[in-house]
Amino acid sequence: MWCNPLSRITELYEKKLRIIERLKSLIGEDGARKASLDSHSKRVPRPCGLTIHTGVGCDYACAYCYIYDMGFPGRVRPYPLKPLEMAYAIASNPYVLPEKSLLAYGSVTEPFHPITKNLALEYIENVSKWLKPLSQVSTKSFIDDGLAKRLSIAEPNISILLSIATLDKSKELEPRAPDPIKRLEGASIAIKNGLNVTLFVRPIIPSVTDREGEKILAKALDYGIRDVVFGSLRVTERILKSLEARGIDIDAILARIPRAFRGRGDQVTIKESDIKKRLVSTARDMGYRVYPSACSANIASHGQFCNMCSLGPCGDPSRKEKISESDIGDYLEFRGVKRFDIQFDEKGVLMKICEDSRGISKEIAWHISIATRLRVSLKSVKC
Repeated sequence: MWCNPLSRITELYEKKLRIIERLKSLIGEDGARKASLDSHSKRVPRPCGLTIHTGVGCDYACAYCYIYDMGFPGRVRPYPLKPLEMAYAIASNPYVLPEKSLLAYGSVTEPFHPITKNLALEYIENVSKWLKPLSQVSTKSFIDDGLAKRLSIAEPNISILLSIATLDKSKELEPRAPDPIKRLEGASIAIKNGLNVTLFVRPIIPSVTDREGEKILAKALDYGIRDVVFGSLRVTERILKSLEARGIDIDAILARIPRAFRGRGDQVTIKESDIKKRLVSTARDMGYRVYPSACSANIASHGQFCNMCSLGPCGDPSRKEKISESDIGDYLEFRGVKRFDIQFDEKGVLMKICEDSRGISKEIAWHISIATRLRVSLKSVKC
């Protein structure tokens, strides 16, 4: 029998339940029903965290953007949930734990687009107030002083990814997006307001971004950015045609596609490890701190530690939260899982569950993983 009634993971889970009940009392039955039906209350988090939609669609018309292949429109409309409804939907998501979950704003729209900017801020403000997650936002927008100040109050450690794929061909490839230099000016304002800004060189477009890489890095340094993440290009048949129509040499891209397309809208990530390696080396020579992924930048921005995947360990090892085997055992018992054995070290958690015991759900394993910031493995054994 485990004997730690105030175990950390159980404490976080009970806090989650209290937040759900409190938010429900604020938004009412109709609001709760609406939020419970929303995808934010159900989706399994991606490696970068749970993606948060501040709107639907985008009119920046970037030639390399894949959201149009996913059925999203070329115009922007605000997401239909009110701020507290969004907080309730996220809190209700079975995979979310307060203070531990990573949230990523900006996956299917530009969060700080003029149409969605205020709603995005209200989402960040309310979700941060109630759940205190590790928030990250990816943007191509200009961050003015007012926006920077509101962000610094709402989520002082928020990780801002400033997307730049090209300086010289932005008018051709990103015709309606803010000019990259204007984005960098906004990044400088954000940094002066104490915010953490990481250059997001994504997507790396062969024959474009690789040739401009050093120039992009040098220009970002001029505006005070010292951290960078490099991201690969995903293509569809439509994206290839769009890039070619705008004067891009797609032969350099075609040579890197690892497989045939499986149908209309099928997204394929091209092979770019050699280009990334060169860019990473250049960035480090210039004094950049290079993160292996977007979530790694988020972890660092919040002063935390993570070793949940093969890219780790990331962040500050001294900030690793002390969670014991008894914490994990108490939580499993609290959730009704019986007859188990735990093997726990700095690299990960192995949980052996008896075949005749109640099965362990994916969200329970996920909670243990994000609470410990370690990989969790499950093994069914005969008892």
